[in-house]
Amino acid sequence: MLRTVQICSLSLFCFVICYFLGNAQSAFSADDPPKSVFASPEEAAQDPDFEIQGEYSKEGQGVQLVALGQGEFQCVIFGGGLPGAGWDLKTKRVIEVDSDTALDLVEDHDKVNRKSPTMGAKPPTSAVVMFDGTQESVEKHWKPGARLTDDGLLMEGLTSVDTFGDCSIHIEFRLPFMPNARGQGRANSGIYVQGRYECQMLDSFGLEGKHNECGGIYTTKDPDLNMCYPPLSWQTYDIDIRSARFDDAGQKTENARITVRLNGVIVQNDVELPKPTPGAQIKEDSSPGPLHLQNHGNPVRYRNIWVQPRDFTSLTSRPIVPGFERFHTSPNADLEGGGNLLMGELNCIACHQADAQRKQQILTKQAPHLTDVGKRIDPNYLLKFISDPHAVKPGTTMPNLFASLSNEDRKAAVESIANFLASTGTIGHSPIDRAAMKRGRNLFHEVGCIACHAPQEGEAVTPPGTTIPLIQLEDKYSITSLADFLKNPHAIRPSGRMPNFNLEKDEPVDLANYLLRNRDESLDDPHWNYDVFHVAIQSLSEFPENQNPAKSGKTSSLDVFVAGQNDRFAVRFSGFLKIERDGDYRFHLGSDDGSRLMIDGATIVDVDGIHPHSVKSDTVKLSAGLHKIVVDYYEFAGEESLGLEIEGPGLPRRDISPLIFLSDKPEESQPVEADPNTDDRFVFDSTQVEQGRKLFASIGCASCHEMKIDNKKIDSELKAPALAALDSVKTDSGCLAASPVTKTPYYNLSDPQKLALATAIKTKPDPMPTHNVQKIHQSMVAFNCYACHSRGGVGGPEQSRNPLFLTTIPEMGDEGRIPPPLDGVADKLTENWLKHVLNNGAKDRPYMKTRMPKFGGEVAKLAEPLISVDQKTEATIPEIPESIHRAKATGRELVGGKSLSCIKCHTFGPIRATGIQAIDLLTMNKRLREDWFYRYLQDPVKYRPGTRMPNVFPNGVSADRNIYEGDPHKQISAMWLYLADGSKASVPYGLLPDPIELVAEKEPIIYRNFLEDVSPRGIGVGYPEKANLAYDANHMALRLIWHGAFIDAGKHWRGRGQGNQRPLGDHIIKLEETSPLAVLSSSDAPWPQEPAKQRGYQFLGYQLDEYRRPHFLYQFDNIQVVDALRAVDNTDRESDFLRELTITTNTSSATKNLYFRGAVGQKIELVRENTYRIWYGHDSSYQVRIVIDGVEPAIRNSSNQSELLYALPEQAGPLKIIQEIIW
Repeated sequence: MLRTVQICSLSLFCFVICYFLGNAQSAFSADDPPKSVFASPEEAAQDPDFEIQGEYSKEGQGVQLVALGQGEFQCVIFGGGLPGAGWDLKTKRVIEVDSDTALDLVEDHDKVNRKSPTMGAKPPTSAVVMFDGTQESVEKHWKPGARLTDDGLLMEGLTSVDTFGDCSIHIEFRLPFMPNARGQGRANSGIYVQGRYECQMLDSFGLEGKHNECGGIYTTKDPDLNMCYPPLSWQTYDIDIRSARFDDAGQKTENARITVRLNGVIVQNDVELPKPTPGAQIKEDSSPGPLHLQNHGNPVRYRNIWVQPRDFTSLTSRPIVPGFERFHTSPNADLEGGGNLLMGELNCIACHQADAQRKQQILTKQAPHLTDVGKRIDPNYLLKFISDPHAVKPGTTMPNLFASLSNEDRKAAVESIANFLASTGTIGHSPIDRAAMKRGRNLFHEVGCIACHAPQEGEAVTPPGTTIPLIQLEDKYSITSLADFLKNPHAIRPSGRMPNFNLEKDEPVDLANYLLRNRDESLDDPHWNYDVFHVAIQSLSEFPENQNPAKSGKTSSLDVFVAGQNDRFAVRFSGFLKIERDGDYRFHLGSDDGSRLMIDGATIVDVDGIHPHSVKSDTVKLSAGLHKIVVDYYEFAGEESLGLEIEGPGLPRRDISPLIFLSDKPEESQPVEADPNTDDRFVFDSTQVEQGRKLFASIGCASCHEMKIDNKKIDSELKAPALAALDSVKTDSGCLAASPVTKTPYYNLSDPQKLALATAIKTKPDPMPTHNVQKIHQSMVAFNCYACHSRGGVGGPEQSRNPLFLTTIPEMGDEGRIPPPLDGVADKLTENWLKHVLNNGAKDRPYMKTRMPKFGGEVAKLAEPLISVDQKTEATIPEIPESIHRAKATGRELVGGKSLSCIKCHTFGPIRATGIQAIDLLTMNKRLREDWFYRYLQDPVKYRPGTRMPNVFPNGVSADRNIYEGDPHKQISAMWLYLADGSKASVPYGLLPDPIELVAEKEPIIYRNFLEDVSPRGIGVGYPEKANLAYDANHMALRLIWHGAFIDAGKHWRGRGQGNQRPLGDHIIKLEETSPLAVLSSSDAPWPQEPAKQRGYQFLGYQLDEYRRPHFLYQFDNIQVVDALRAVDNTDRESDFLRELTITTNTSSATKNLYFRGAVGQKIELVRENTYRIWYGHDSSYQVRIVIDGVEPAIRNSSNQSELLYALPEQAGPLKIIQEIIW
């Protein structure tokens, strides 16, 4: 018998595994001992093992104890937490122990009795209640032979009378406690859906999770996760089955598909069922089938069984709102909350007026802006999509406005609106770039697209209900228009549901090429001829008129991407403009960089020069007929764009391309017009534009979509009843109707969506302001934040998506690939950084391929409620009994490789860590709150369960007890002060790769190169006494002093020597910004701030004394100065500096009004005779001792700082100033 003490998890694993090595046998491979079967908890209480078996949890770890009989247990230890509740899906250990050891192993864990979130789910009104605990329901819905226990539970071995096709099934079941049984003999049953496909029921608590175990589809597929609870726990199955489809001849055209939730977690995700399970009750055909609950002789019990008939054919085209599907479709869902969510996502209040209380419960998703939509969307797609949105893009939230019309009326209305939208511009297609497409493939599957969208390749299958569809993009967009959208999606979709990933320059085009990789390029109608020239010009006067083009071709629009490169090119577009009637026509030409428009050889508009996108306009009189048109364009560098619009008699302002022909014989240069009787391709008809505009306003398009013509917004003319007037709404009327209703948008809503909307509309809004916790959850659901992040145990990547999150450093585990939980996020982050992330996104974790995108809008408003809910002030932050520069040096030591070794895992700005490359130390102070930093370092797992961040302060004592006697509070305070310097912080010890350290051994070392915080004329001096300085020859000033190591010259002695070098040592003090000597008009005059050179100061170099110490020389106003410094050793502390300034006049007359500024600080106080403490921070100081014969200083305030000022005596001979600096 093994007894243990409380030890860390890793030690626990190693200890137990080593002890049992060679003795443990497979839990379910031994010969079965005599069986004991317990059908109820009361019976099981006879076995002491029943009380021990079950689930246990503590921070970062979950344990399942599986009873094997006779006091033996299988112990399954999960890293991160229990399955479905924090397990990292990787770390898992299985050992066998006796009961005493089992109790020792979980001594510091809490026992957990989990309950399925769908337990006790009430059936919808349309459901068939198969069993509600009554004998009546048994007799009505089950064939003879169905049995009840004495306490009213349904027993195994029965088949339903009712039969079902597409349906949703809810069943609650309890597996008996059979500790001595093994394998398929351990509490075996199963539910045959439609009598054909078996979802296994088995006591597989703690097992691997196989197809013949709980959650598995027998012989077909293992569950994605073993979510089986301990025996005698009530468990739930929630099953959606879509029947196999057959044609009229009885041939199968589609396999059945099934989604299974075990205890609320999806374990089978839209799985295809190629054939019935062995032992099926009936053959597979188009007929409905019964439920069958299998009997394997084990006392499995059931309750609360109901089935809701569904039509999954239409369900596949319901509006997809991931937050609704994930959090509001389970049987126990919050219907009102789900309805409010849908009202926002479907933009109901764009038509239906809502009061203030209702509005605060709704986060409205504005429909896409349609201004200039013709430049973005292919008109053929517009025509098809407007005609039947749900067929063209299943899952769209766009309603069908014409579903109730006859075919003829619908066709006429759709064509009018399509022509109106197409009149706003012409989309220009360009060929797919295969190299860009490959880069785009990687981007799509790495940066975070798969959090909301389905992966485009591979075997991974994501839940349809939580997957935003990407359907027929190749028919909808051009590469240019999709790339423009991806650059700034909020310009078109302002509500932020599609976030901005802050894509870099070429990434939008790469993604667009990938997403449109299947586009049929043969369908594009060309309008322009083009010639491309690879030249670097900056003026139209340099346009290569007589040069042979690098390539030529035809394009449908003024698409500058035909050049095949981003910079240094020119393009000439040419064709023939068809004018229908005589009159004055105005042209609007815009470009970045230069462009010009020529008609019939005359320049009409000129937008020459290197500039951002600029538009110029001019008018010309044209006669009806064809006119030669040429557009010249060049791009030198930066962004590139080109557009041309026309307006004139009978022609509202619009893109010009549809009016352009390739030659002066339009009938030959353009494709033959489509025959409307045989071809449904779009042919632009300008006569329908005005009618389309009127329809856009009258039928409600303008209620949802912003559309501007000539910069004037089209207002909606639609009148709809207010939401408050719909409190008696039914789920089969109006917008919620199952089939289209006249003059009503048809959304093709699912039954749960209708029920949720109806519930929300009928429920009177709470007049009280929405609680901050509710606001946060509401926003995270609406913006699908839970697709990446968890908070409060809710959300996080779905099981099927979890493996799709990637990292560059696999050794970091889930911390390196899964976006962090948002529990306490506003406690962790500073208010400024929290707002920055919410407004702009962030990429602070370069090892994590998924990016935090920019949401803006409502998400940005989350900062205040997050702070209100999360922020705490609990840390003990001590005062450190030494100057701040010394505390920073201690912090640097602690972070370094010889102490707490933070640098082994964390990068330091551009310098890589010595191990894994975790988050940058230099960002800590910018990102994190000091209070949280203190608490986190003392217990990382408390704030980030499962983290790999070690606790370097176990039991309240530091791992390095030599610094501050191991006091964690003081050590953390020192580290915080050190990291507060950000990019100015000295590099920690042990991090610089192959440093070239300059060491002064017997004489000083002089370093002439670029130094941080010093002008380009800085001179560094390192002394053998381990005191160092940087003298600024531009300003004649002692700029920096520091102790310890001098300089690492590696930055300047390798490669091209770029950048500034920072001091290598510690205790860095910034002293003078300008010369300490100046002539003032009076003692009250401010110290000069102008550059020394402008004031006549001249640096004369330096001389070396007998010990090769430099004496710096300069002059001004007939005054010569020798500034001599030397380091002075001390026995009880680091060295000081002794400075001697010798002032000599070049004339026989004395210098008047000469002052010496001995120090500048926030506060200056006398310590003892001639010695002053200079405070440069509230807790940071150094001392100076200054002796000038016969001169006493004055401490004055000037420009919000204190100055130690000496009025120097007027004398013709040399004057000496002795200054000692102690720090």
